Amino acid sequence: MTSPFLLRKSALGAAALAFALTLGAASPAAAQNAEVTLEIAGNDFSGGVPIATGPRPVFDGTLCDAGSDSATPITALVDASETFGFNVQSHFDKGLKDFIVTAIDVDEADSTHQWNIYINDQPVSNGGCHASVATGDTIKFALESIV
Repeated sequence: MTSPFLLRKSALGAAALAFALTLGAASPAAAQNAEVTLEIAGNDFSGGVPIATGPRPVFDGTLCDAGSDSATPITALVDASETFGFNVQSHFDKGLKDFIVTAIDVDEADSTHQWNIYINDQPVSNGGCHASVATGDTIKFALESIV
């Protein structure tokens, strides 16, 4: 399968592309790991990649494990960002008690767009650290208009 990893639509150097395609996903040493497909649908940064993920501390050191020692959409995003070297920014929402993704690489949420999370094409409504994922799941982060 020659599916490229997350590519900036504008440009990603051939060397970086070759590196990303040959780099294996590191398997975290956690209780309930999952092999998932992570898709990102931004304006300038899009694509998909298989990634190994598991429960772990993210962003500010907060444990992200869906309350059940499981992999989550946020752990998959953080693991992919560390493995493939793209930036992820977030803030902690006290009401949700979860992280809200504010930027993935060059694509930022703003007053008219937000990052939405889907697992197997179903929207995640309870937050990216509160939703568990399993091997074979497809996780999608999509920059979409706020309705």
